[in-house]
This record gives sequence, structure tokens and C-alpha cells, in this order.
Amino acid sequence: MARYSVATTKNNLSSLIDKALAGEEVVITRHGKPTVSLSVVSQASEAEVDMELRREWMERLQRLRDSMPPAKLSYLEIKKLEQADYEH
Repeated sequence: MARYSVATTKNNLSSLIDKALAGEEVVITRHGKPTVSLSVVSQASEAEVDMELRREWMERLQRLRDSMPPAKLSYLEIKKLEQADYEH
């Protein structure tokens, strides 16, 4: 396990990221004590990211629909009103 001070990390962040991507454990120390480590984030496929965005969008849409007051007119009543507007 390689350890690097905060100062060294600041000056060599790009190369330390490369080391972590290559599988090396990179630990950053503060005042000589291990504080944080760099690790690789699992790569989600484009389809997984797209599906997650769709799921979040659907949840927001559902919350919006749940927060709306109930309709006072039925679909057929609204269509009749629209038709009446076109006839005038």
C-alpha cells in the first residue's frame, strides 16, 4: 500500500489517479496518518445510466402527479368544451 501526503497528492494527483486505475492502493495521509484512499469507481454502462435517469424522471413525474389536485372535469367533459370552442 503506497502512502502519499496531502502536499504530494496535490502535486501528483493525475499520476496517483493512474496508479489507482492500474489497481494500486493509494492512501493519502494527513499529518502522517492515513486519512483517505483513492479507488476506482465501477463503470456503469450507458444503458444502466440511461435507465437510472429514466427511473428518476418517472419518480419525479409521479410525485408531481400525486401533488396535483384531482380533476374536476372528466375527459369527455373537457373534449366537449374543446369542441364547443372550435364551433364558435
